[in-house]
Amino acid sequence: EYPSFAASDGGGRRGYHDLLRVLGEERRPDYQWLIVGPKRSGSAFHIDPNATHAWNAPIIGRKRWIFYPPGSTPPGVYPSPDGDEVCMPLSLGEWFLTYWDAHVERRKDEDVTRRPLECTACPGDVLFVPHGWWHLVLNLGEDGEDDGAVEDRGVSVALTRNYVSASNLPDVLRFLDTRVSQISGCRDREEAVKPEDLGREFRKSLLNFAKEEGDDGSSCEECKSTSNGRGKLADLLERSEKVAKEGWQCAAWKDLDDAENDEQCGNDAVACQKKGTGTSILARAKLPSEGETSDHTAKNNNDASVGGGFSFS
Repeated sequence: EYPSFAASDGGGRRGYHDLLRVLGEERRPDYQWLIVGPKRSGSAFHIDPNATHAWNAPIIGRKRWIFYPPGSTPPGVYPSPDGDEVCMPLSLGEWFLTYWDAHVERRKDEDVTRRPLECTACPGDVLFVPHGWWHLVLNLGEDGEDDGAVEDRGVSVALTRNYVSASNLPDVLRFLDTRVSQISGCRDREEAVKPEDLGREFRKSLLNFAKEEGDDGSSCEECKSTSNGRGKLADLLERSEKVAKEGWQCAAWKDLDDAENDEQCGNDAVACQKKGTGTSILARAKLPSEGETSDHTAKNNNDASVGGGFSFS
């Protein structure tokens, strides 16, 4: 059973979980999925939507995860400065073939806070994905298949859920206000709150929830009362608003004015090379990565049998 709205951590402390549920099941963005795929399928590098946290629980098959910390972009992944577009290899196989050596080098980064993390999640595990972390997932076979102990069914099944809690609420509020074009999970459902209205409606629903009732339909004293008469949920929202106005808490995002973003998202590869920054995402994709030669990169970009091209998402 999913934790109640204001649940205890077992040590007497209370925390708010899945704050977007105050919008109601039909009005909130999509947030939970049953994921099914064959062996060796998976998910290319991405950051989870709307600045949400997530958890993932494998049911059948193991999953290999690679994480890159916020602000540390994986090799072969070229996001635009505002995050609206990402240029990357078309397939998982292409990334592993082309960028694995660069990834291995990144494990040795002198700054340990920029090193990637890796793990394998098995059925019975629950993996936490913090907001703002780049991650890739590769579906493996079932435990013991190599020694014949378990028949490999060749399929991966997992449950995953995205959520907002007190820890990422400031960044979620800032994201909903400043990244409207990137808000997802509510554009293809008529009953869902529209992206341009989501920040306002989320705030209003949080305050209404605190005033009226708990998540089970009964009076929610935990949400309503504090020593100064203010609701605890209202206090949480007020604190989060102040933090959000101060700036991003996670290095995955940064604020750019329109002129700066237009310049960095341009397609002038020559200008980018002269600057030595490769800020155009297409230009950056064509420039050699650290430790690569330009010939190697050109081959990977132009020879479909080796590189296969890049995708924009």
